[in-house]
Amino acid sequence: MGEVPKIKNLPQVIEPHLPEGCTLDSYSTSYLTKPGDNYGSIMLSVQAKIRSADGGIRDLPLIAKLPPLTNDLYWQIFQPERTCITENAVYQYLSPELDKLQLESGILPAQIFDGFPRYYGSRVSLDNRATKVDRDAVLVQENVTTRGYRPGNRHRPYNLAETVLILHYLAQYHALPIALRLKKPQVYEEYVRPYFKKFDMNSNIDQAETEIMNKEILKDIKLVTSDERDVNRVKELLDIFQAFQASNDVDDGPFTTLVHGDLWINNMMLKYGMRGEEGTPLKVKIVDFQIAQYGSLVHDIIFVLFSSVDVNVLEDNFYNFLTIYYNAFIQTLRSVNVDTSNYTYELFLEEVQQTAHVQLPHAIFMMKVILADNSTIPKDYKDVDFSVLTKNTGAKTIVTKFEAILRLGKKFNIFY
Repeated sequence: MGEVPKIKNLPQVIEPHLPEGCTLDSYSTSYLTKPGDNYGSIMLSVQAKIRSADGGIRDLPLIAKLPPLTNDLYWQIFQPERTCITENAVYQYLSPELDKLQLESGILPAQIFDGFPRYYGSRVSLDNRATKVDRDAVLVQENVTTRGYRPGNRHRPYNLAETVLILHYLAQYHALPIALRLKKPQVYEEYVRPYFKKFDMNSNIDQAETEIMNKEILKDIKLVTSDERDVNRVKELLDIFQAFQASNDVDDGPFTTLVHGDLWINNMMLKYGMRGEEGTPLKVKIVDFQIAQYGSLVHDIIFVLFSSVDVNVLEDNFYNFLTIYYNAFIQTLRSVNVDTSNYTYELFLEEVQQTAHVQLPHAIFMMKVILADNSTIPKDYKDVDFSVLTKNTGAKTIVTKFEAILRLGKKFNIFY
């Protein structure tokens, strides 16, 4: 894996976020994720020792997220100049404002939305006057694995219980910013809206690379359907998704909110029941907000369902899932005293109908990453490149999943 990158001046970042009188005594770092599990950043595990005012020392397990320092291709694609600032804003501004909104509405502290990891500071540069992200940027948050949260396994999609829990969290994550926009427009305009502009990850990818990837996808699609119309539609959908990514900021609508934009199995951590109720999913932390942007909440719903939920579970429950999400969404709006008369189920279904198809090609593309055979992923971060996406052409698991996405997309009337 090579040498672990150093983090300069870490105390400066985290000490303002420690209890009063506490200081960072010492720390060590190691790599947190395997190659293939995170592309847009370098994730380090930080074992920090915190000295309290009375001299006692305790362990504080943290995670530090650095931009993709070692891989110039990824620096170019993931554009840290934008992605780091957006992700920092989720923790710096959005999360505290949502907490405040809920508490002011009378929600009990133990019952407010807890879908974000705890924040321990961030910076874009060592120069605290800098506004441009450089290679000393860092975001520090709690290491939730020490509190029993587990990352998903990209080779094991979510079951029914996990999906129902995730939809409840997703509904809250979407509804609360809408409530903030409606109830505190000034706060929203100052602290939220400017940080979540439209983001096009493709803008720095060579068009030729995109065409190669699309060609490889279509090769696989031809293995699952002999109907030329389906192949053409997938090609069309890939173009639609690309155009969507490159499009302008959207206007406010009833269902526009902060879309995560990349909500698949690796970007959620789940906590399960203690012994005795082994396997009951209890809580979710959503992570990795690098490409969060303002848009229709349908993008996240469809992408997570088609990229990360077990095919049979999705087939049996698609409409059910929409209802579960919708009910949790309405419940969240009401909990902070928002009038929901404009939010009928019919309007919600219309929004799904208008937007869902845009995320099918996203799910199709991500299968190349999610189901990539581990043996095709290089051992070292520096060597991960687009070839991983073409090495898996024809892989049985991927082709099977493509077949399911096409079949279910048609069955639920969102493919055409």
